[in-house]
Amino acid sequence: MKSCGMNDNQDLCLTLFNGDFGLVAERRGLNLTGEDQELLYLDVASKMEPDSLRVDGVAAVEVNYEYALVNKEDLLAEYIGETVFLLARNAYEKRPCRLLAAGSTLILEDVATREVLIDPHEELVLPNLSGDFVLRPQLILRLRPAVARQISLTYLTKGLNWAANYVVEIGEQTLALEAWVEIRNEAGITFKDARLQLLAGTVYRVDDDGGQLLGLDSRLYLSEKSEVFTEKSFSDYYLYALDGTTTLKENQVKQVKLFSAANVNYRRYYQVPTWSEEVQVVVELCNNAESGLGRPLPAGTMKIYQSASDGRGLTFTGEDRISHTSKDESIRLKIGTAFDLQCKRRCLGQYNDRGSYKEHWRIMLKNHKQEAALIYVRQQVPVTAGIENVSHFWERCNATAVEFVVDLAAGQTEIIEFTTVSDERDIGC
Repeated sequence: MKSCGMNDNQDLCLTLFNGDFGLVAERRGLNLTGEDQELLYLDVASKMEPDSLRVDGVAAVEVNYEYALVNKEDLLAEYIGETVFLLARNAYEKRPCRLLAAGSTLILEDVATREVLIDPHEELVLPNLSGDFVLRPQLILRLRPAVARQISLTYLTKGLNWAANYVVEIGEQTLALEAWVEIRNEAGITFKDARLQLLAGTVYRVDDDGGQLLGLDSRLYLSEKSEVFTEKSFSDYYLYALDGTTTLKENQVKQVKLFSAANVNYRRYYQVPTWSEEVQVVVELCNNAESGLGRPLPAGTMKIYQSASDGRGLTFTGEDRISHTSKDESIRLKIGTAFDLQCKRRCLGQYNDRGSYKEHWRIMLKNHKQEAALIYVRQQVPVTAGIENVSHFWERCNATAVEFVVDLAAGQTEIIEFTTVSDERDIGC
């Protein structure tokens, strides 16, 4: 039987998705003379999905995935009722015993004395490896005889994931942003000198019951060649490709910088959601070239820092998660609740008036800050409702909500009053 392992790799490419899985595509060198019937393909991921396997370069008629790896529990279970040995402290004498049980408690019977031993302290020695265990996952390919100098394998594996995270430092007029990617390898194998691609977007997967699942909205050890990602459009997604190669060790978490941007324009304001009196702090930036960005941003968490006024360094002021964001789209980060801004919302009355149903509302805003605050206040309204007797500028932001805009001076209080008017036949529909 011919064999090929990681040392025969001529090319290895990993594509990581956001849903805890990845695509492995590798090419290895071979020397099949035309007489070989089986090929032992070593060093595959222990969490590979066998039904995703694609083989090129050889005429395979059958593929067996062997993954019954050696472990203590399964190994001891193979020796129940068999003779094993306890190694004496001098390491020269072996005491033969019959293994009776090997669960949470180890129970043996001395072959000579018939004494029963429970969890003995001596080292246990097995006579030989029993059972069909393998040391690492492998593929056994049955082949049609043919000459081959190369084999290509492509498969999906669980245990690979990536996520973007962003660190933002806010200044008085602009902000600085650093984008990083965190990569996790829990696929059960080390990938050496791999070309790395990260796919941003939502990919559909199917669960074991046939239902459709959505792919979830993912310090890197680098070779000396490069540490720069380049992005490109791919089908309906975006691919971020690392220039050069990298090594992803088994059970390792790594990060690499995706990009950085300085002097990015932003604005800071406050908003009150519908049916709420909580004044949220919002940082908004536009993902366009004019603002200092203008590139596709993968989903991730943005952490916001700001310099303290007393010069004591940066202070963490909140975080929010963004979804996959195309260029020229806006990003709104709700990073906390304002301490010195208050909102009180009250319905003053409800009544019918000649076939119309009316509600009179009052919203009180208070600013205890030392500077003015721009506040957007949303109010839930019926779909068919009109607004009358309005005290402040407003606009309809969707079918069931309107938004008032108030530029509230420092130390001031303002009251928004308005009446919603609906056809009483539509109320309760």
